[in-house]
Amino acid sequence: MTTAESVTKKIIEKNLTITFMESCTSGLLASMFTDTAGASAVFKGSLVTYSNEMKIAAGVPSETIERFGVYSSECARSMAETAGKIYGSDVAVAITGTTGNADPANAGSVLGKAFFCIVACGEIYDFVIEENVSALSRKEIKQLYADRVYGELEKILKQI
Repeated sequence: MTTAESVTKKIIEKNLTITFMESCTSGLLASMFTDTAGASAVFKGSLVTYSNEMKIAAGVPSETIERFGVYSSECARSMAETAGKIYGSDVAVAITGTTGNADPANAGSVLGKAFFCIVACGEIYDFVIEENVSALSRKEIKQLYADRVYGELEKILKQI
């Protein structure tokens, strides 16, 4: 059983609901969650907000992006809180980071660096991923990030 399957089953067992707001993983987290039978009972929905414009349209304050940058723990936290509020879920997960060439217009863009936040039953957990991904494809980087998110989700669910 994969970690994502384990997480989905644990969310179902605990009768919790979950949502995602993804940027750099482009919906992979939500896709992995719904690969397990029964996910529809607890999966509220997901937002893929690849652009800053869509993050702001969804409810992430533009001030957060302007002050801290889109590639920041603060942005990831705001994304998770926004998704949780939109869907009214018990667990909300958000991720933002770089999967390709670093964005020369944004000093916070570092290849192999991503920020994610998990808001679970009122508790907030912030994480940073920093990996040497120069030999990986964008698809492999997204999978690495997703696996890391699911690993942390699994740990948090054991505490709930």
